[in-house]
Amino acid sequence: MDCRHNLRALHTFETVSRHLSVAAAAEELGVTQSAVSHQLRLLGEIVGERLFQKSGRGIALTEAGRDLARRLQPAFAEIDRSLAEAIGGTRDRVRLAICSSFAQAWLVPRLHSFYAAHPEIDLQIMMYAQDPELTDATGDAFVTTPPKDRGYHAQLLWPEYLVPVVSSAVASRKRSFSFITTELQPGKIGSDWLAYARHSGRVDLSPVDGRWLFASHYVIALDMVREELGAALIPDFLAEPELRAGRLTLLDGAGLPTQEDYHLCIKESRRSEPGLEALMRWFKQELGKTERSAPRERLKLVQP
Repeated sequence: MDCRHNLRALHTFETVSRHLSVAAAAEELGVTQSAVSHQLRLLGEIVGERLFQKSGRGIALTEAGRDLARRLQPAFAEIDRSLAEAIGGTRDRVRLAICSSFAQAWLVPRLHSFYAAHPEIDLQIMMYAQDPELTDATGDAFVTTPPKDRGYHAQLLWPEYLVPVVSSAVASRKRSFSFITTELQPGKIGSDWLAYARHSGRVDLSPVDGRWLFASHYVIALDMVREELGAALIPDFLAEPELRAGRLTLLDGAGLPTQEDYHLCIKESRRSEPGLEALMRWFKQELGKTERSAPRERLKLVQP
């Protein structure tokens, strides 16, 4: 296959593979949906494999399609970067994929300093629920657990420790309360609290009747605590502002290490790019301003 004669088909496929939508790809490319479908059929004939399959009301990549997309997406991302450099673009775009809890409690309160220091960078913050696939198509930088993918640099940002909190109003009533768990899988329900009980020796921190309240994410669990629905285990950085304000109370001073620590992950081959280099430098500076004492000592400072 001579790629130079089929760049349009390859470009069309790469665009559809990112959106998993012919309509969205057509809008990005500025062509009709029938033109997109024609290019996909042409590429399928050239490759000799089905690249897409129906999935509910939409489409999904086949195994051959996923393999081709993994190869093409970084290639076209590099073409875009090279073109921007060649025409002398004055602004840099950095897409940062980050989990909701770390974005809300750690990143956003510090963003003023990034914008002030780097007005030339358009920082696009994209939140995710599940750990994302580390590819150029997904983002340029990622705040996630240490990557299994080779070729990525991982800079430790924050070790995750869970702390047990309840609203101060509920704590003042000195009555029993419900327990909120973020472990929803069958066989693991409530295992976060059971692990905390083993770690801290606080076997009383579990529901007497075995009834749990459920939240899939830490930020939802925190909102449920604020609404006085019960106690939850949430990351220390997420609890800290509420503890300082006196809205939450710690049930115990021990922090439970989860080993799901937060890292800034960037592809090794892209670390020297100005935008990514600036982002790494900014994270390092902000971390230098933060007290990195042991979790128990940190939390004693904010306990009401």
